[in-house]
Amino acid sequence: MSTKMPTTTYWQRLPIASMILFLMGVFFLFSITGVATDIFDSGRQTTEKFIVSILFAGGTAMVYAVAGFTLRQKFWIAFLPILAAQLFFSTLIARYLHNVPTPTQMDSAAIAALEKRLAVDGYAIIIATVIGYICFLVVNIKEGRRYFRVQAEIELATEVHRILVPPIETRLGVWEFYGRSSPSGEVGGDLIDLAGDANNWVAYVADVSGHGVAPGVVMGMVKSAARMLLTSGDDVSHLAPRLNEVLYPLKKPDMFVTFCFLAKTREGLRLGVSGHPAILHFSARTNEVTQYQASNMPLGILPEGEFASVVVASEPGSLFALYTDGFVECANAAGEEFGIQRLQAEFQKNGNKPLAEIHTALVASLRQHGTQFDDQSLLLVRQLAS
Repeated sequence: MSTKMPTTTYWQRLPIASMILFLMGVFFLFSITGVATDIFDSGRQTTEKFIVSILFAGGTAMVYAVAGFTLRQKFWIAFLPILAAQLFFSTLIARYLHNVPTPTQMDSAAIAALEKRLAVDGYAIIIATVIGYICFLVVNIKEGRRYFRVQAEIELATEVHRILVPPIETRLGVWEFYGRSSPSGEVGGDLIDLAGDANNWVAYVADVSGHGVAPGVVMGMVKSAARMLLTSGDDVSHLAPRLNEVLYPLKKPDMFVTFCFLAKTREGLRLGVSGHPAILHFSARTNEVTQYQASNMPLGILPEGEFASVVVASEPGSLFALYTDGFVECANAAGEEFGIQRLQAEFQKNGNKPLAEIHTALVASLRQHGTQFDDQSLLLVRQLAS
C-alpha cells in the first residue's frame, strides 16, 4: 500500500539492555587508547590524568558509535564537529593535567615503581579488552537468539500467507478468473480471493496498510471475516459495511484496509470500491478501458459508515481488473510512477489475450519501468459468453 508506515532501523529496535552492553563494549575497547597514552608517557601520568584519559578515550568512541548508527549514511554531518570537540578537549587535558616530571636519574626504587606502573597499564589493557569482548559477545548471543526467533516467526507467517493467498486460476460457468499476489517482502498485506459458485460468486482484492507481519495478520482476518460473511447468505452489497464493523476493533488505530469487489448476483454484476484503486473494465467490442471508482472510505477507519456499490453492465469478452496500488505506484529511478494511464494502455494492448498472458505482460512492463517496493496483486475476471 502506498501509505508509508513509520520505519525503524535495527538500532531503534535493539533492546535498551543490548544497546547499553554494546556501548560498554565500545567504551572498554577504546579506553585502551587512554591507557596507551600513559605508556607513551613512560608511566608518568598523574592518577587524575590517567583516569581522565581513559574516560575521555572511551567516551569519545561511544559518541562516534551513537552518531554512526543514528545518522548512518549521514554520519559525516556529525564527524567533523565530534572530531573538533575531541581535539579541543585533548588540548585542554594536555594543558591543564600535567605529567610527573621526568627524573634525571633513576635509582632501583624508581625503576621498580616504573615497572609497577607499566604493569598496571598492561593489566588495565588486558582487563579492558576482556570486558569489551564479553560485552560484544553477550550482545551477539542475545541478539542472535532474538534474530533466529523472529526469523522463525517470519517463516511461519510466510507459509501462512502462502496458504491464505494462493494463485487463482479457475472458471465458474461463463466466467474465468486469474489472480496472482506478489509480496514485496516475506509477508504481504495484499489479499486476492474468489468465493461462490457459477450462479453467485464474489471476487475481491484487499490491501492492508503497511508491510510485514502485522498487515499479514490483518489480511488473514479480512479473508476469514469475508468468507464467513459470504457463506452467511447476506446480500453482497453489505459485504464492505460488515467487514468494516468486524475489522475496526481488531486492528491497530493507524491501520486500515482498502477493498474492492466484483460479484455476480441475481440482479446482475455488482461492484464496490472502498478507498481502493479503480476497477478497470476492458470492452472487447470497443477496445476501450473504463474506470469504476467510488468515494467510499477504506475499511477500519471509522466504526461504521456507508459503503455504496453499483450494478454494472457486462458482455461476452468483457474483462475486469482488480489490483492493488503496487501496480500503479511502482516508480522508476526518476521517481515517476507507472500510473493508471500506462495500466489502461497495457489492457488496451493485451485485453484480448489469455488471462495468464495479460498478467505476464503487465508484470513485465512493471519490471521494465521500475523496482518493486510494494506488494503487487492482480485479479482478472473475464466473461466468456452470455
